[in-house]
Amino acid sequence: FTLGLILFAGYFAGRAANFFHLPRISGYVFSGLCFSPSISGVIAPQQIDILFSFISEIALAFIAYSIGGSLLISRVRVLGKEILWINLAEGFGAFVCTVIAVYAVGDFLPPFIHENENTFISVMLILGGISVATAPAATMAIIHELRAKGPLTTTLLGVVALDDALSIMIFSGAITIASLLLLGSIDNAVILHGVITIVGAISVGLVGGFIFRYFLNPSMRPETNLMLTLGAIFLVSGLSSHFGFSPLLANMFMGFVIINTIKQADDLFHQLDIIEEVIYCLFFTLAAAHFDTNVFATSAVLGIALLVGRFIGKLSGTFLGGTFSKASPQIYKNLGITLLPQAGLSLGLIFLAKPILSAEIFDVLLSAMLLSIIMNEIISPPLVKWAITRAGESNPDR
Repeated sequence: FTLGLILFAGYFAGRAANFFHLPRISGYVFSGLCFSPSISGVIAPQQIDILFSFISEIALAFIAYSIGGSLLISRVRVLGKEILWINLAEGFGAFVCTVIAVYAVGDFLPPFIHENENTFISVMLILGGISVATAPAATMAIIHELRAKGPLTTTLLGVVALDDALSIMIFSGAITIASLLLLGSIDNAVILHGVITIVGAISVGLVGGFIFRYFLNPSMRPETNLMLTLGAIFLVSGLSSHFGFSPLLANMFMGFVIINTIKQADDLFHQLDIIEEVIYCLFFTLAAAHFDTNVFATSAVLGIALLVGRFIGKLSGTFLGGTFSKASPQIYKNLGITLLPQAGLSLGLIFLAKPILSAEIFDVLLSAMLLSIIMNEIISPPLVKWAITRAGESNPDR
């Protein structure tokens, strides 16, 4: 009943969003806010948690696979230098600007966060590391809705694909320093976690791609390819999770292998269009339904600081990286706006910091992160749509 209610409401919310020239996922987010237990209570909190824990894993794995499938070497090679420099500049830009923003609002935070210098520095580093991640779900949903294609879209997909790896590496360094400051020693498991997560995920993804490429064939019935593709995504995701690797990176690399080793592999990825809207509707509605009005009372200042600091870092870093790499102005003037969405990976990373934080500090950080993400998912989609349209790469009627 709940799933049916979400999909039915999502359909009308998406139509309403399109009427106001907004992307459909904006409608899904507003629909989710209406379903929030703290607003309407239509859906019980337990139902939201159970459904989202399952749907989010499927959605993020599906999206990561699609991102990998967009990285055809022949297309990316032309923009390789731009993608690398922009990715590094916007990633570290988001980290630095978020740290500065949190420091600026330090006096407005609960005393147990800013009274101890080591604790405050650790909080700044952890939140800065988390801010690097860009949520691929919103970006991919809008790209597919607009049928976007061109230099900006290709660069965007390349940067988003690298963002997860960069975020995990920066966060691993940040939490290592935070562990030293808070615990007085560095946990070797924390140091190795980032390396193991990345290397293991890449290995699983590459192996999975080279195995499943023998089963997929663009000339087969779309229903058959869809069944095989979902089976591959689920198997790779489950295997990665079992060993503590990143399912997102694993599926991204599997998609990368598929698109670059199968002739006319574009057709395989287009066949996924038949189910993508259902996945996006469930994912964004359930994510927004986590919103709790009490968040405003406890973490509003920190949540807004995270939002503003990350925005400034992404925009300025993209501009500097694009200018340094001599990218087209069409790319670096529009790309920063398309990198603003934030969601799944950020929430995953904050939970990795839970063992070294006190319960009261972790609760504040989690609440602030949720507030920042929800505001992001409301503000970002229209901006992404506007940037792609302004760059002349929107082809919704194609």
